[in-house]
Amino acid sequence: MATSKAAELGKFIQAVQNTDPLDIAQAHDKGLYVTHLQGPRDALGRLKAEISHRAGDGVYLFTGQIGSGKSTELLRLKSELQATGCKVYYCDLEDWLNLNAPIDLASMLLALVASWVEAVGSLHAKRSPVERLSDFLTRTSISLSGINLAAGMGEAKVQLQLALKTDEAFRARLENAIKGNVGSFVRQAHGFISALVADICPQHEKCVLIADSLEKIRGYGDEASKVYETVQRLFLSEGAALRFPGVHVVYSVSPFLLAENPQLPSILGQGVVVNMPSVHVFQKRSAVLDPLGLQQMTSMVALRYPRWLDFIPQDLLEDLIRDCGGDLRDYLRAIKVVLLEQEADPGATREVLMDTVRSQISPPRTVPSAHIAWMARLERSHDPELDDKVDHAVFHRYLATKHVLAYLNGDAWYAIHPLLRSWVMARPEAQAEALSTAAAAPAAAAPSSD
Repeated sequence: MATSKAAELGKFIQAVQNTDPLDIAQAHDKGLYVTHLQGPRDALGRLKAEISHRAGDGVYLFTGQIGSGKSTELLRLKSELQATGCKVYYCDLEDWLNLNAPIDLASMLLALVASWVEAVGSLHAKRSPVERLSDFLTRTSISLSGINLAAGMGEAKVQLQLALKTDEAFRARLENAIKGNVGSFVRQAHGFISALVADICPQHEKCVLIADSLEKIRGYGDEASKVYETVQRLFLSEGAALRFPGVHVVYSVSPFLLAENPQLPSILGQGVVVNMPSVHVFQKRSAVLDPLGLQQMTSMVALRYPRWLDFIPQDLLEDLIRDCGGDLRDYLRAIKVVLLEQEADPGATREVLMDTVRSQISPPRTVPSAHIAWMARLERSHDPELDDKVDHAVFHRYLATKHVLAYLNGDAWYAIHPLLRSWVMARPEAQAEALSTAAAAPAAAAPSSD
């Protein structure tokens, strides 16, 4: 009997081990997919409708916090569009770009087209996609010394990815190659893309390119502002280069890029914006658990292992759901930590289990003192509350590190991560902020003595 339970525990651990995005085109992954996990509306419906009615050249922004299930939804978009006859290519730019470094147009376009060529593979055309890529780079004077595209994309891929991700000198050469001649470079890039699309879609099928992971660009320390400024420049000033002839392009971006630049969709051509927030495990603008969010998160684990109650009581699972704040990857990881702890110590108390989980999933408490008062204001109002100490770049960094979580029950709102909330609000800086606000309120409301 003990052996049987140990075997079942092993099955449960295996069931929650994989936190990679689900690809519903695969039967196994489709069986694990929870519909309407982020709310009752299908976030992809309007996007699919616009693509069906638009001839091409569309740019669509898909925004969502890390861990919200965004990549799973983008893969679902790929599957559902393919079912309508579209040619769809999914590119994860995390594999091609250093997401902690400033981003420039040349590196961005090279990463996009190289990833796309790799996804296309071979075609029955006069020239292969790799040959076209090699010719394009030659014409634009971009030197790929040490990278042999003639051998095919399979051999060149690892070298090219390594150069783009780790070689600052290589990225500098790319930027210098187009400096002073950006217009010519963009025209030639768009010409390459037009020729590639003609090969891919000989029957004039709709062509869709999905560029994932750009919301993960953040930088560290003093570099964070510089990195984020390059992202804004890329989309605001150089957005025309990101509109590809004959192609519908879906870019994933940080939710705060849109909040800071609400005019961005019109700059890029009025395409639909899709917002994928964290799962709504809390009621709107509060720390009160939402029954529907609890139900959806419970369904998620039940699809992976129907007998989950044999190992995790309902109230313990609810604690895990609350402590993860709607982050799907952290949720699965928290369940795995509980199960591994039970395997190592079958007599572990609830307190031990929760302490172990919290140590694994809590964002670090390495928050500058100057930011604590801001966090407290954000938690009270659930608005960004930016000031001279916390600008859009700093806020973006806290979203990326999950110190701050984004939700969308109706309008957008924000909250401190549940495992930091009590700590932040108890800090002297937060208390001083509360007293200052309370003291100012009556004075503001007092009638004039005149």
